[in-house]
Amino acid sequence: MSNATLLADIDPFYAACLNLIASPPPESAAPQRVVIGDATLYRGDCFQVMPHLQPVDAVVTDPHFGIGFNYRSYDDAPGYYHDLMRRLVPELTRITNGGPCFVWQGPLKADQWHKYFPEGYRIIAACKVYPHRPGKSNCLSWDPVIFWSSAARIHDQLPRDWHVSDLRPYDGYKSDNPVPCPRPLTQVAYFCDSIPAKTILDPFMGSGTTGVACVQAGKRFVGVEQDPVYFRHACERIRKALKSA
Repeated sequence: MSNATLLADIDPFYAACLNLIASPPPESAAPQRVVIGDATLYRGDCFQVMPHLQPVDAVVTDPHFGIGFNYRSYDDAPGYYHDLMRRLVPELTRITNGGPCFVWQGPLKADQWHKYFPEGYRIIAACKVYPHRPGKSNCLSWDPVIFWSSAARIHDQLPRDWHVSDLRPYDGYKSDNPVPCPRPLTQVAYFCDSIPAKTILDPFMGSGTTGVACVQAGKRFVGVEQDPVYFRHACERIRKALKSA
């Protein structure tokens, strides 16, 4: 029996990958799986990966906002927001068996949230204290995080519905990070440390901040990232976090 057959028996996603290999897709679309300690990382489209994953306890993720942000390879055009959220929210609800889910959003889309998030969703204020930045305003200093769950209330998950990250100096904004605007590690760690979940999924892993926070919290992590440059950087960050744990 080949090693490939053995892996297919224990990993449903790898089995799906073997079907792709039978008629190879373009190299950029080929899925990849990397295991680093208790973190399992997939390079690929999250909507292709998630149906093959086992259920997780919670989701902590920062998807694209549809505001025209300049990512390396993703088109963040506003016109794509509807399709993204229409697909994403039901899939996150399914894979968590109803939640809890914590999803960063852009304030400019607030008038549309009721179309996508389940009734009774709550808003958490992810606040930031910026250092002095010549030529830049510190007015926009908090981000909404949408919470929903059919199995738990927000006070069962977090000690409060706000968090303040002091970015003096920046935490996670190092020049070698290819993601243009990664979340502060202290901010994401607030969620990963607080929630009772043992396994946390981030289907928009980016540079791996949620994975690092999970490693530091001693929790299992599943991450998905489509961009190969972001994916490699996330793997390296999580390896370093594991060595330091």
